[in-house]
Amino acid sequence: MKHKSAINLAKDKLPEKRYKHSKRVAETAVEMANIYGGDKNKCFLAGILHDFSKYDELGEMYQYVTNYKLDPELLEFKSEVLHGPVAAVKMREEHGVADEEIFHAIMNHTSGRSQMSLNEKIIYVADYIEPERTQPGVEGIRDIVFQQQNLDKAVYEITKANILHLVTKDRPVYRRTLECLNYYNMVKE
Repeated sequence: MKHKSAINLAKDKLPEKRYKHSKRVAETAVEMANIYGGDKNKCFLAGILHDFSKYDELGEMYQYVTNYKLDPELLEFKSEVLHGPVAAVKMREEHGVADEEIFHAIMNHTSGRSQMSLNEKIIYVADYIEPERTQPGVEGIRDIVFQQQNLDKAVYEITKANILHLVTKDRPVYRRTLECLNYYNMVKE
């Protein structure tokens, strides 16, 4: 898929605020790809398309999980986790984005997973640190990414913050997110 087609796809589907976020994620991902040696084209496409299903109806998302035989555990979660896997499937099945790295980068941007590819890690991190994000601790993550240049440590710190947030709100944590935390805790140094 060409950049212009992906931009138009995101722009036509997403509310303006979410489209602008996706554009910033794509731009941040390209900046990170330059630093870490990622694929700039794949990072741009995954970044601009990562939230494609963010506002899909929950019942429709559950149908995609079932129809495309995604992890059945996903049926225990709502849009915050589901929109990544559903967007990945839609991009592959309905929009011809067949590249496996783009597929996995979109799929896992909400949960992370152990042993992510370089481009997956870039999208996971770029979504968290794009310039308009202001959550507590984001400046420290930006420092890890751009000054310390330790992508695995950034993945670990983001995953830890996400899990702490979920636990504080008494919400379930997806198994893959826990696996991501444990894996990147071991390799972050």
